[in-house]
Amino acid sequence: MPFEKKTIYEKWDIERIGFYWLIAELDRKENLAFGYANLNDEQMAEWGYSISEIIDVGASKDRNWKPTSFENAQKIIRDYKRGFNQR
Repeated sequence: MPFEKKTIYEKWDIERIGFYWLIAELDRKENLAFGYANLNDEQMAEWGYSISEIIDVGASKDRNWKPTSFENAQKIIRDYKRGFNQR
């Protein structure tokens, strides 16, 4: 399946510094996740990682996140950042 079509079930972030993680697959038993990591650098963003790393750096889960495609998740984040920067 192309990455753009993957369902993103959870979003974790450190909003004050612009880091976010989009979780596409999660194994709570093994505490592993697969998803997209963007550490405030579009050019260096990548797919991969484990959930423990996210928690270790102090990220918090977005409790309002609703499952959506990766493509739509990127649009939601761009729109949010655009609105945030206009304040």
